[in-house]
Amino acid sequence: MRSLTLPSRSELPRPSATSVFLSPLRPRTYGNLAYLLLAFPLGIAYFVFLTVGLSVGGALVVLVVGAPILVFVLGCCHLGAWFERLTARYLLGLDIRSPGYPFLETDGPLARLRALVLGRETWAAAGYLASKFVIGVASFVLVTTLLSVSLSLLSAPLYYDDPGVSVGLRLPDPVTLTPSLRIPWGELLIGAEFAVTITSWTVTTLPAALAMSAVGLVSLAVSLAVCNGVAWLLGRFTRFLLGAAERSSDATP
Repeated sequence: MRSLTLPSRSELPRPSATSVFLSPLRPRTYGNLAYLLLAFPLGIAYFVFLTVGLSVGGALVVLVVGAPILVFVLGCCHLGAWFERLTARYLLGLDIRSPGYPFLETDGPLARLRALVLGRETWAAAGYLASKFVIGVASFVLVTTLLSVSLSLLSAPLYYDDPGVSVGLRLPDPVTLTPSLRIPWGELLIGAEFAVTITSWTVTTLPAALAMSAVGLVSLAVSLAVCNGVAWLLGRFTRFLLGAAERSSDATP
């Protein structure tokens, strides 16, 4: 009996120039943000569970008690992979077909144990859950940094004139740049050189604050587009490790 290939409910869109400016208007953007932020607590939970479970199970394996603990940890990796596919479906809009559970489809306890311990799906799930810690930390730093800067610029007209608040560019000393271009032409040397000095600039008027807010709006759109791109990459990574292998071309949709 041939396996059926189910069509995806929703495919993650590829980043494009148009999607950058439409990012704040797309509902999927906020699902992507939720996915990136949720990766941080999930990554910590997976890391603690795997570290404690594998270390305790490995230390107690000589006392026989450790073997069931290790089997339990490997079985929970499949449960974590199922949850990750579920979050990818509802937050990223990406259907990831499960590779199945071969250790439940074999006959005999020893065959099931061998399929669980040696199965590719088990170690792919364990590797993905372990990598979620790094993914979660990086995603949290990325989202909070981009959004905090963009929202601060966007809301500049609300607080630019508050006492003790300074909005703008603050430099300890002026910075001077001197770009130059020189082209040899026979015995002559033709060139141009000019100096650009960058100094501190502070918003003190409402028009300047509105201009800063416009910069923040553009920055917010770009930041959300970057988050969408990162979510797209993570969706591809999740499908690669936790999804079923692609069927041959004769599979019937």
